[in-house]
Amino acid sequence: MSSETTPEKLPALQQAYLDAMLAGSGRAADRVVEGALDAQLTPQRIYLDLFQPTAYAIGRLWQRNQVSVAQEHLATAIIERQMGELHPLFRPQRERGRTIVIGCVPDEWHRVGARMVADFFEAAGWAVHYLGAAVPTRDLVAITRETGADLVGVSAQMLFNLPRVDELVRALDAAGLAGIPVIAGGMPFSEQPGLAAALNVRGSGADAAAALAVAEQVLAGPVTAHPAAPGLAAAALERLRERLVHEATARCLAAGDSGEALIRAGFGYTTKMLLAALTAGAPELLDGQVAWGNERQPHDGVTPAQMLARLTHYAAALHTLMPGPEGATAAAYADRLVALQRQAMAARLGP
Repeated sequence: MSSETTPEKLPALQQAYLDAMLAGSGRAADRVVEGALDAQLTPQRIYLDLFQPTAYAIGRLWQRNQVSVAQEHLATAIIERQMGELHPLFRPQRERGRTIVIGCVPDEWHRVGARMVADFFEAAGWAVHYLGAAVPTRDLVAITRETGADLVGVSAQMLFNLPRVDELVRALDAAGLAGIPVIAGGMPFSEQPGLAAALNVRGSGADAAAALAVAEQVLAGPVTAHPAAPGLAAAALERLRERLVHEATARCLAAGDSGEALIRAGFGYTTKMLLAALTAGAPELLDGQVAWGNERQPHDGVTPAQMLARLTHYAAALHTLMPGPEGATAAAYADRLVALQRQAMAARLGP
């Protein structure tokens, strides 16, 4: 920050920007950005101090059912428009002679963070190939080869998309591009620093500035070995995911539960979460998802007691369908979900 008064003004600017987003007013958001520029915030600081925290705040409000999908999409659209307007200010001071390919993994539609990283790399003099949201793995591998990229950056904002990061690393390896390092970003990596190593990527950063610093460190280091073989438990669960969802749903319905479509969708999501945690070898990733479920599910008419019953049926189905060592590992993760839900319910009741 280049002005002594800027730190004092920042909280007011952040609140005004969030208020503009909640009101759905692009014009009000523009006035806040103009005020930030007048306060001598650089475009980079506007990205990090206004755009990113506001996007995260809107996402958390959506999780709590306090804003609608439409409001969340509108806020994203406003931020992306303003990023486009600020982009000409990200002028590189010198060319670095380095190339990076940046995109979101398949099924990942939250692209604002990846776009921020792309702009920071461009300002630092990199040749940037920004591919946007939900990039098929084969296409990302192809453009990495075609451009002779020095580095690949991928974003996975949703926990259930973490296996896609590991999938990309293995696809690069299979294509003979294992020497090209991969860095990753997104909320899960900010909350769990150990994820990068677990998913065979070379590093991660909490924001665009950190991603740029990590890239410099990675390229200055040695080339790493090929990724390890995928976890047997995750691979076994992937093969059985449809059967597991069907069996768990059938158990719930047989026990008198109702709303088959919602139950099935919930188990589909639970299986994605379980796959992500197994792929990373990090059962603690499930903890936040249980907390989120207890915030979100009541708005869909699902009580904490129903969540517990459904998770119990899900764990029982998993125990039945996956015997052996791989099944025992996956079942331990599912049992953790049940235990966490019991703890959440006990905490609600108090001493």
